[in-house]
Amino acid sequence: MSDISLTIEEGAFVSILGPSGCGKSTLLYIVGGFVSPTSGAAKMKGKTISGPGPDRGPVFQEFALFPWKTVLGNVMYGPRQQGVQAAEAEGQSRALIEMVGLKGYENFYPKELSGGMKQRVALARTLAYHPEVLLMDEPFGALDAHTRTRLQNDLLNIWERDRKTVLFVTHSVDEAVFLSDKVVMMSKSPGRIRQVINIDLPRPRRRNELLLDPRYQKYVVDIERMFDEVDETGSPL
Repeated sequence: MSDISLTIEEGAFVSILGPSGCGKSTLLYIVGGFVSPTSGAAKMKGKTISGPGPDRGPVFQEFALFPWKTVLGNVMYGPRQQGVQAAEAEGQSRALIEMVGLKGYENFYPKELSGGMKQRVALARTLAYHPEVLLMDEPFGALDAHTRTRLQNDLLNIWERDRKTVLFVTHSVDEAVFLSDKVVMMSKSPGRIRQVINIDLPRPRRRNELLLDPRYQKYVVDIERMFDEVDETGSPL
């Protein structure tokens, strides 16, 4: 990854696309404060990012749930660490669990859940911190197509209501176009921003309607074509 310059507006849903190894995840980790840039700086609201913080909530493909805690215990963990009283933390957590469609599973342990359910718990646990920005690194990549579609719809519903800023890394062009206000297309390693595509499609979005929309189809085709327009050395043609 080299010479990256990117500004993300508050409340925007932005996806990062590009070939494997171009630095998509590294960019996300820099914003999260898990990795320091070798040059330049990452800033949030004008302040340089110097490490992880509760204002940025990661949701990664590896669910990273505490196996010894129940669903409710996992979601409550963040508020309790922030000093929220137990009764209030439980109330907030139960509301989030219901929001992600897991009401009735509060006392289940991660080993008793499917992959899609674990990812719902991971999302609820991150939302419990009340982050301003969600950092999502291929969160649905390990799921089957049906579950992935359901979680994309759930994520959009949550985003429509809360309008948190989302930075979303994916390999799927269809997923990026369906979810995003803006798609950042990166070139092969060393990854640079090749193009930023504004996705001008109506919201709220309904998949069955978008699949029939020629504008949606054109976005998908045009972005797919960008993957092919890279020569053997990795430089954009």
